[in-house]
Amino acid sequence: MHIDEIVTPALLVDRTKLLRNIGMMAEKARQSDVALRPHIKTHKCLEIGRLQMKEGATGITVSTPAEALAFIEGGFSDITLAFPPSPDKIPVLLDIARQSSLKIIVDNPNIIRALEAKCAEAKVTLDVLLKVDCGYHRCGIDPSKSGALTLPQSIDEAPHLRFRGILTHAGHAYDAASIEEIAQVALQEQETMVSFAEMLQDKGLTSEIVSIGSTPTCMIADGFMKGITEVRPGNYVFFDATQVALGACKLQDCSLTVLASVVSVQHNHIVVDAGATALSQDAGATHIIPNRTFGIVLIDFSSSSPAAGVKIGSLSQEHGKVYYKDKSALKSFKPGDRLRIIPNHTCLTANLFNQYMVVEKDQVKTTWKIQRQRYAKDLE
Repeated sequence: MHIDEIVTPALLVDRTKLLRNIGMMAEKARQSDVALRPHIKTHKCLEIGRLQMKEGATGITVSTPAEALAFIEGGFSDITLAFPPSPDKIPVLLDIARQSSLKIIVDNPNIIRALEAKCAEAKVTLDVLLKVDCGYHRCGIDPSKSGALTLPQSIDEAPHLRFRGILTHAGHAYDAASIEEIAQVALQEQETMVSFAEMLQDKGLTSEIVSIGSTPTCMIADGFMKGITEVRPGNYVFFDATQVALGACKLQDCSLTVLASVVSVQHNHIVVDAGATALSQDAGATHIIPNRTFGIVLIDFSSSSPAAGVKIGSLSQEHGKVYYKDKSALKSFKPGDRLRIIPNHTCLTANLFNQYMVVEKDQVKTTWKIQRQRYAKDLE
């Protein structure tokens, strides 16, 4: 099928670029002798996960029990749930642990007590990682505080919990305004984790796993320090307009685009059929590019040529309002013409579609299902 035959809006994945991105990160992990455990929340796709495993990934990272269950059904067995559980999720976590090698993260003593009680009742032992705050200040314990050893000791002392190590996410890399600032965050992330693991070791607590994440820091870092055992980037399979703005990738590295059709032509803008339900409302890296836009419009995808003087100025639910200057190529567009848009945030965009149209040049080769909102009966 030619892409011009696709009903829009549609989510396209360039297979060649996807495979190149997957291989690039796998090789970077191999060069530093660290395990690669990609975060599949970005793509939520069994086929992409299998490609990552084929390239050497040791397991996967998920954000929800639903993602874990979908991938277990797809044949995956080594899973880290990198999201602190609330008490209501403990029963399904125990069920997942019976079906796979599951690791969960914690940063609160109440959850540790609740987990131990439920595990004892169910006669299940859970592998646990301590979530560490390396500067993002979202979740995790501050390793510099005097009580930083209390939680790992509590995990280690719980009869039905196994302390496996520490995990962090340098989400503050997305606030960086330059490659140099990302590099500083990447160094901070690694130094924080290695030094804390050494502190734990001095107290008799071995961190078998020292896990770091984030696509920007993994891309910008020259390598990974001795003591880091695992990296968990996710967005790198697709990249997006935010990663381009940060300098984590080039425009030609972006493998995912939204295909949209022109539905109306006005004197200073066109309207496309890709609104917030296709592109999300993520404003992107506004601290770098202050003029709000909702993605990069491409005139020619094969050459990664952005449309000059073009701005996706506003989105309503199904409408995308694309403004252009007088000399823009878009001025000649008419209803039915097609645009390919690199979204600001591919993780959110993927979650808005049911399938990927996998393309090579201008031909659709296959479709892959997106495992979104996939809940087993236990979760309904």
